[in-house]
Amino acid sequence: MTALRNAEHFQFISSANELFARFSVDSENLGALYNELAALLQTAEEVLAIEKKNEKVREKNDMDRYRDRLHSKLFNYLKSILYDERDERFDDAQVVMRVVKDAGNPTRLAENAESAMLTTLGNRLEPYRNRLEAISAQTIVDDLLAANRQFIVLEQECREILATRKAGATPPSMSAVRKQIDPLYRLIINAINGYYGIPSKKAACSELVAEMTVLVEKYDVLLMARKRVKKETVAKN
Repeated sequence: MTALRNAEHFQFISSANELFARFSVDSENLGALYNELAALLQTAEEVLAIEKKNEKVREKNDMDRYRDRLHSKLFNYLKSILYDERDERFDDAQVVMRVVKDAGNPTRLAENAESAMLTTLGNRLEPYRNRLEAISAQTIVDDLLAANRQFIVLEQECREILATRKAGATPPSMSAVRKQIDPLYRLIINAINGYYGIPSKKAACSELVAEMTVLVEKYDVLLMARKRVKKETVAKN
């Protein structure tokens, strides 16, 4: 299980826990272990949600910086044309620059305000598409608006993830939770395997053992495929 990534590990243990709950092998003696595993899975789910949020926050911040750079790229590109009054693109660039300046500087705005400002800028520039194409600036504008739309989506995803988090103390790291889950899982599996070796109890847990075998093989295939791809990549390099 140590080779499984955090999300894969959570999915594997969750599937195993569902099997334990469904078959309830010797729940009188193993019930406390089942309950403890279920509680740790709840903690793991919260930790994964935080990790997912942190990754989304990083993506959102990267996109925020990228749209700022694209706006600067557009502004400086127009400015470079306007340095030369004899440039045949001068008149078109002057019209577009007026619209860009009127919209304001996005880097001085809060994130939400910047999103609205860039959306408005895109709407105001739409009637000047011919001028933008004439000065080869339409691609920059398209990239800027696409980055702004992506930022809005990422920001919404961050808010939704944050809203699903439960109030209370911050849970431990996923690594720490896995160190609690893994020995508990092995303890349960060892107990079930022990029952399976007793003829009088074998029938009671044979179906669970069969389904657990299928589950384990599924993740074995996943890990072998990943290992094969890694070897092929190394060989190519």
